[in-house]
Amino acid sequence: MNGTFVAALPARTVLAWGVAALLAGIIPAALPAQTPSSPASKVPPVKTSAAKESKDKEALEISLEQQFGSQAQPMSPKHVFDSGDTIRIRVTSDYDGYLYVMDQGTSGHFATVFPSATAGSDNQVRRGQSYLIPSTTDGWFQISGPAGFDVLYFLLSPEPIAPPSAASFAAPGPVNSLKPRCNDAAFRARGDCVDITAGPAPVPRDAPLPAPLIPLAGAASRDITVVHKKDGVTVAAEGNKTAPVIYTFRLAHN
Repeated sequence: MNGTFVAALPARTVLAWGVAALLAGIIPAALPAQTPSSPASKVPPVKTSAAKESKDKEALEISLEQQFGSQAQPMSPKHVFDSGDTIRIRVTSDYDGYLYVMDQGTSGHFATVFPSATAGSDNQVRRGQSYLIPSTTDGWFQISGPAGFDVLYFLLSPEPIAPPSAASFAAPGPVNSLKPRCNDAAFRARGDCVDITAGPAPVPRDAPLPAPLIPLAGAASRDITVVHKKDGVTVAAEGNKTAPVIYTFRLAHN
């Protein structure tokens, strides 16, 4: 991805999203009709093991889906996508609150991916419900831009907060120059390219946050537990349930 997210638009159109951090080159684009979704992007409740695994923790199950023709196929969080691929994010919540997703793209820009005018404005999540991002009808992200890792910041808050007002701006510090690499063992076993460093990870306690995030998540908890699954991952927050929680999701793409 190039550090720019492109949002879901009317059928067969592409819009530059400016989500420099979320999918370094993901372009939210509306493509041929897929699975129907409500205006709020809420889909019928899906029974998952997130509640069992998280027990009394606040958890969010995250999976990536890629568009193949008229089908949406679940993909590993560690999958290395190609430029031009169209994807979306599905989350199943074991948490009552509000979800914010920001992206620091491979171009070095930072932008709010969700909620936004192009990806949907209703970011409230409820326990036991499944949601799609983009939440707009037939919304997808299209991957483009320099190869690398888009760093998506997931922020969960028990109360609504005001996301950064700037649509897109440069994030401080150099852009990570690492490129995705296929894990040979996983490639042979699954038949696809996966990078073991992709997917969710905690934000180290001493690691600085992008400037736009500091007012929102400077005091947020960074303690999480990650449970990997076949085509998804469950991220559970540790500690104080009334405090915001922040973590990253590295999206790999060529």
